[in-house]
Amino acid sequence: MDIIQIDNLLNPALRKYGDILALPHSQDLSLYVPMIGINICAPTYKNIREKADITVLGHVINGHGEIKVNAETHRLERGDSFILKKGSRHEVTALSAANEPWTYYWYNLHGNSLPLLEAFQLLQTSYIPNTSVGSLFQRGLDAVKQRDEDIDIQTTITLGCTEILIALQQSAVRSTDHSPPLLIRMKRYLDQLVGEPFNSEDFSRQMALSFKQLNRIFKLHTGSTVYQYVLNRKIDMAKMMLQDTDMPVGDIAVHLGYEDPQYFSNLFKQKTGLSPTSHRQYAKEP
Repeated sequence: MDIIQIDNLLNPALRKYGDILALPHSQDLSLYVPMIGINICAPTYKNIREKADITVLGHVINGHGEIKVNAETHRLERGDSFILKKGSRHEVTALSAANEPWTYYWYNLHGNSLPLLEAFQLLQTSYIPNTSVGSLFQRGLDAVKQRDEDIDIQTTITLGCTEILIALQQSAVRSTDHSPPLLIRMKRYLDQLVGEPFNSEDFSRQMALSFKQLNRIFKLHTGSTVYQYVLNRKIDMAKMMLQDTDMPVGDIAVHLGYEDPQYFSNLFKQKTGLSPTSHRQYAKEP
């Protein structure tokens, strides 16, 4: 399959234009990048994926916009990066006027992207402020446009994505270093609860504040409630276990701190739209 380039194509339905580069790929790859590009958005631009089958890496070049990943909302400006993870609801909205359009690089990751995000400790991260990865995105676009037949472009771009994720992880760590100490303590505590039931009283006792106060502080800085954060962490882990192991659903439920497998299955379907069994079948389809 040849590389397809569409320059400055106006999409009336989505109200955007910019380069779109479609890459060749092999169905044998568990993770690949089918498309990369630049979006230059009209003030009315909005794009919604109800249950995304891809992960999107993005970096803002100009203007302002907003992303919403499930219940988490962030406003972005020049220099900010974002991750719209597979399996979640994505909503992307332009907030800039036409004379300074919201413009951003994007890479689509298809396949088994969640374990990769987990490996770089970015699975729970949707927004990373003030990053310096723009040149890495541009380097990928330039490599695709050169169309060098002696280079395996899919391998080159996939490795480039890994380099971007390393840089984003480093930026996320620096950003966390500037977060309020209490928020850092809360996240560290909650990240240890993937395999345990969440108890708000224990959480309050550990943080020495009422749960209402903790929840308010957590939502102010993350856009998510404490319960939503813990639940999303468990659901993401369940997706990986369903896809990457043959562990029975009941055992996965127990591993994630749910004694009642049926309750876990109902909760999983409520959050994802699929039962655990259906998700496993869908995730393992070629």
